[in-house]
Amino acid sequence: KEAWDWCVKKLGINTGSNVIMPNLVEIGTGEGKSLTLAVAASVLALLGFNVNCACYSRYLSQRDYSEFEALFNVLGVQSFIVYDTFQQLSENIINERGDVRQRVRDLILRACDQKSQNWFKANNTQSRPMLNTHDDEKQSISNRASVLLIDEVDVFFNEQYFGEYFVLRAELKHEYVKDLTDYIWMNCSQMNCAQDAKKKSKNLKDIKSGKAYKQCKKAFNQWANIFDDEIKFMMEDIDAFNSPQYVVKDDKIGYKVGHEIFFAYDFRYKTLFAHYYEHFKNSAISEQSLNQKISMKIRCGAFSYAELPKRFDVIMGVTGTLRHLSQPELAIMKKEYGLKVHTYMPSLFGETKNKFHEQHDVQISTMERFNENLKSEILKRLNDHASPRCVFVFFEDEGKLKNFYECAEFQPFKQQTRIVTEKLSFDEIDAEIKRASQSNQITLLTKSFGRGADFYVKNGLVRNNGGPHVVQTFISLQLSEEVQIRGRTARQGGEGSYSMVLIAEELLQEFGITKEEIEQAQQNQKLYEMIKDKRKEKFADEYKHILSRLESAKNEHERGVSFLDALFNGDMKEIKEYLSTCNTHSSLSDANNFAGGWASYLPKKVRKWLNSVMK
Repeated sequence: KEAWDWCVKKLGINTGSNVIMPNLVEIGTGEGKSLTLAVAASVLALLGFNVNCACYSRYLSQRDYSEFEALFNVLGVQSFIVYDTFQQLSENIINERGDVRQRVRDLILRACDQKSQNWFKANNTQSRPMLNTHDDEKQSISNRASVLLIDEVDVFFNEQYFGEYFVLRAELKHEYVKDLTDYIWMNCSQMNCAQDAKKKSKNLKDIKSGKAYKQCKKAFNQWANIFDDEIKFMMEDIDAFNSPQYVVKDDKIGYKVGHEIFFAYDFRYKTLFAHYYEHFKNSAISEQSLNQKISMKIRCGAFSYAELPKRFDVIMGVTGTLRHLSQPELAIMKKEYGLKVHTYMPSLFGETKNKFHEQHDVQISTMERFNENLKSEILKRLNDHASPRCVFVFFEDEGKLKNFYECAEFQPFKQQTRIVTEKLSFDEIDAEIKRASQSNQITLLTKSFGRGADFYVKNGLVRNNGGPHVVQTFISLQLSEEVQIRGRTARQGGEGSYSMVLIAEELLQEFGITKEEIEQAQQNQKLYEMIKDKRKEKFADEYKHILSRLESAKNEHERGVSFLDALFNGDMKEIKEYLSTCNTHSSLSDANNFAGGWASYLPKKVRKWLNSVMK
């Protein structure tokens, strides 16, 4: 009874009026956010709600659901609780009334000649996974009110999601489409035509005069204008397929997002031509995998991440850094989502034992001296107690991590070093994180593992000699990200320490911090304070840019919702008008549309550059 009353109180439930208040809860890093979410989800499901727990990371989402699945089954609430990433949550909301992609494909099919219809039916059976619920349960589930629980809520409100789109594309597969893409690859790719300037000069007019195009136009005559624009996209993408950088693994091509590599989504036609290249030039992709990827990608909706949560009756969130969120972030949470109740959970373990001295634990070196200085910092922290500790070093991206790992200064220490990047499988990530806390162990990680990764210190030598040490090699734009990285040590009452080794040239480029400002701040022993001020200024400017995109994203979202209504009500006039408009070459002029929704995962500098090029 006491446990139940505590849960109900912390969830913000007014038992007198049966009202649940939108609520944000801060729980310290390593102090049970996953457990709190699982208990909250269970209580809400028992009270009669459908509960979606949304997280930025598929790895963390799957890990947490697996840990508490037995609890959900015992309580009989497994049908009412879903753990998803923000992307999969968006997918499920948009496809509530049925598979949107399949419906668009079926509409196009009905306009085909009989031969094409027969081929299409035999070869277009794929659909995205939906919620795993039995038919007899669906009606009772749909009648329940819905609650969205957001894990690490501050991630949702940063540039990766807020103000960005979830873009839906239907993959149109057909033998004539294959003939057309084969023709374009063989006749329009720079690498295939390097010795034949005439071939490379082929343009849309040349393609239209070919047999492959004429077959497509005949089969899909009512949608010929869309095909013309898709060919223009192909021509743009064919010689730029390797940007952004992709990963080839297990006969698939994927892109890095957060903790992991995603293979489920395409970067418009770049991914298709990457398959062609890896198949014909490197033999790294099989013919079967290539053929599965060949399709026309018909854009059938762009939906704002910021609008989708409003579909739920109640929104709640947990984070380890609520008190570190900026005023603009808190204001938008209150205004748009009613998140005005904040709950701060006191630590179960008292004052943190995470040692960070702002005056002494921040180093800034030149690019030339960085590798030597970082190596020295690692060795100093590894051996500053009676027995060796362990050190976790966080890098901004994999490229910078690999540059340090391969540098001459670090070669003698590679044997005791592990690397954790998004390319590892979930099982490999778990194994490496468990090894990371061993005595005398060095682990190099990309920044996405600065959140959610649980480094449990079971080794007595480490635990009794200062705990793990964390080194951060870049400045986080969000203070909350830095706090999370710092929180990979000194967890659950244990000891730990944190320091920074930064590059002066990067500080100048990213934050406008000059050499003179660095020297002055060092003299005044206010180096970290100066960095915090510069970060705050830049974040305020960046967040203004994010907020400026909200209105246009909302308008595009409303158009997408109207299209869904037309699609499921059979309003062919509006359906054709929307598909024709949103697939025209001239309408897709910004980076996010260009990338089919993937631009939101690009670094902001790359996205700005891409937008300028498109304009």
